[in-house]
Amino acid sequence: MRLKVGFDGKPLLPPKAGVSRYAEGLLRGLAALPPEELEVVVVYPEKPTRTAPWVLWNLQRATARGFSVFHFPFYYTPLFPACPVTVAIHDVLVLSHPQWFPRAWANTLRWLIPKTARKASAIVTGSHWVAQEIVRLCRVPGERVRVIPYGVDRSLFAPPAEASLAQGLAELGLNRPYLLMVGALEPRRGVDTLLSAWGILRSRFPELELVLAGALRAPVPALQPPPPTVRLLGYVEDRLLPVLYSGAQVVVAPSRGEGFDLPVLEALACGACVVASDIPVHREVFSGAVRFFPVGDAEGLAAALEEVLQDREQRQKLRERGLLLAESFSWEKAAREHWALWREVA
Repeated sequence: MRLKVGFDGKPLLPPKAGVSRYAEGLLRGLAALPPEELEVVVVYPEKPTRTAPWVLWNLQRATARGFSVFHFPFYYTPLFPACPVTVAIHDVLVLSHPQWFPRAWANTLRWLIPKTARKASAIVTGSHWVAQEIVRLCRVPGERVRVIPYGVDRSLFAPPAEASLAQGLAELGLNRPYLLMVGALEPRRGVDTLLSAWGILRSRFPELELVLAGALRAPVPALQPPPPTVRLLGYVEDRLLPVLYSGAQVVVAPSRGEGFDLPVLEALACGACVVASDIPVHREVFSGAVRFFPVGDAEGLAAALEEVLQDREQRQKLRERGLLLAESFSWEKAAREHWALWREVA
């Protein structure tokens, strides 16, 4: 049976966030599947619009246009879909920790996510930890939640050649050794923990600077203004991320809560040494390939960083293990598993 799958394309439009990476990677993987067996129709808004009315009104009507299944990559579906629907719920942090998010936005998602999850034919998520949280907080049967690990685009995220590395670092203006954090800058992501750890470390490693790559999404008092040894790069183009990851002495992932944490996987695929908070999803997905520290513990993070910075052999082992782990994740594999799921629900 040839499937005709609708796909919400709004997450592919600017401003892009982590869901965009999932949607782009999945569509790239789906494009490699047999076109005589699967047709994917990406539905975009004709003009800028907010996500809730787009999904609840425009895509409500789109589900009646003869699709076998309609897939929603951003957390919720229409309230009354006219065909089977699947939805990607990447995390349920807005349900478990609403204080981390803007109130109005959180209130909307706290109502929509559980309500539409119970209407979906199936729910996709990237980790078993989040799957358990979805069952607990959305009150859906566990058999309707499918864990499909995300992928990494290895045509982009791979260790760069030495000449490309030097050229990219020069373009970024990075001319001294650095620690790196990539992602939106906000308290939930643990940037405050990292800055406190950096305050402990910087006198011991005066040659280093701390580089933060990502948009400032919520006020971080310690960055107002940034300390002189902290470099804010803002948004970095995808083409430069492999250079940024690979050139770092250590990539730090200090988040208090994630659904998967794609930047860690992308860093590992680029041969980076990663130190990460010991939140459940990090332990599930990245154990053996990163050095963990207790979440929220600045002294513990400083100690972990000092340890790996002083131990070249440990850094090299972590880089090798990370590259090996990253090889097991692909968007092609994720696409095949989505396709199998859609055949079931259709």
